[in-house]
Formats: sequence, C-alpha cells, structure tokens
Amino acid sequence: MVINAHARTATDRLVVPIGRSLARLGATPNGLTTFGLLATFVGAGIVLAGHQLTGALLLAVATATDALDGTVARLRGRVTAWGSFYDSVSDRISDVVLFGAALWLVRDTVLLFTVALVALGGALLTSYIRAKAESLGWTATVGLLERPERVIILIVGIGLGLLPFALWVLAVGGAVTVGQRLRTVRRQAVQG
Repeated sequence: MVINAHARTATDRLVVPIGRSLARLGATPNGLTTFGLLATFVGAGIVLAGHQLTGALLLAVATATDALDGTVARLRGRVTAWGSFYDSVSDRISDVVLFGAALWLVRDTVLLFTVALVALGGALLTSYIRAKAESLGWTATVGLLERPERVIILIVGIGLGLLPFALWVLAVGGAVTVGQRLRTVRRQAVQG
C-alpha cells in the first residue's frame, strides 16, 4: 500500500522508459514474468548456497522484472486475462520461494522459524483476501504491507544479514494488513 499509494508516480518515471525499451526490443509480458520467476528460483538457490548478498541482488533483479511485465503489456497493447492470471500466480510462487529460502535460513531457531511461518501466512492471506473480495465485487486494497513492501523487506533482510529483524517486521505487518483487509471487506459486506 505504501509504495503503490505514495510512490507510483516516481516508480512510473523509472519503470515506463525501461518498459518502452524492452517493448522495442521485442520483450513480451509473459516472457518477462517467466524470466522473473526463474530468476527468483536461481536467486534463492544462490542464497541457500551461502552467497546471500549475490542471491539477494539477483532476487532484486527478478522483482524489478515483475514490475515491468504489466508495463510492457500496457505499452504493447497486450493486456490479457491470461497474462494477469499468470502474473498473479507467478507472484504467489515467488513469494513461497522467497519465504522458503528465509525459512531454511532460520530453520535452527524455533522462534524465528515460527515468525517466518507467520510472515508467510500473512503474505498469502493478504493476497487471498484481496482476490476473494474482488471475486465477490468488493475491494480490499488497503493495508500496511502489500507485495512490493514485503519483497523489498525480505530481500534487504537476506542480503544485508538482517533477516531476523525483517521477519519480525513482516510477521507483525502482515497480521496488521490481514486485519485491515478483513475489516474493510466486513464493512462493505454489512453496507451492501
């Protein structure tokens, strides 16, 4: 919510020109989605091999690619229901891969492992609540932590050795976001 609501104009100034260049080079939206997904797997593998900063940098590239697929789709006039679905599913897979790497890194510390599970649950529930609400004609785009914030916090935490702190932020922020979305949907259900 924070990035989408407050920094969209600034990010568009960066993303749109890159998207134009990629579109001119023939990049396709689904190709970018696939590249981002595969790069997430490779980046997580590099992290798990003990090269956390290098892996985090590749994860950042994968995440940046995710910001470009929708832009390229709009610029090329190729916005499709399948592309939107594929992008959304790829995002959920990437979330599980990222959090899976984090879980593995803290596997020997019961408390942190539990916190990481709570953070993963919050991330998945945040996305699910929005999708289910929209399928019923409601909106649920409120919340402290949306996907861009979650991914940035997790990647920075992994890359800079701040994973315990990042997981606590994600667990608490995820729980707050789930609560905010549930309250928003409940209001709409009662009013409608």
